[in-house]
Amino acid sequence: MVLGSDWLIAPYPPLGVMGGARHRRPSRDLTQAPHGPEQALTALQALQGMTVNAARAAGEEHLAGRIALGHRADLTVLADDPLTVDATGLPDLPVLLTVVDGGVTHRDPSL
Repeated sequence: MVLGSDWLIAPYPPLGVMGGARHRRPSRDLTQAPHGPEQALTALQALQGMTVNAARAAGEEHLAGRIALGHRADLTVLADDPLTVDATGLPDLPVLLTVVDGGVTHRDPSL
């Protein structure tokens, strides 16, 4: 399973995509009951869909998709564990730090 957030006609933040995949609704509609809940992804599947699986699909598994020696330092630090946060709360999970190719691109003032 590969997830993405580069939809050209509307914004789709990565956490919203993951929440929607887990709840089976678009991120703008997570208050609604899931549609086909038996097809929902687990928290781990959604996280892998945005990281290691996406890197593999792009042919970049040797450069990206996980935190490892020799990989690009692209990572996001969240205020809570995305594997334990309820799917409906995932889109609103605060981003504390974002690093792209080893450089900090966002730092929450609380850090």
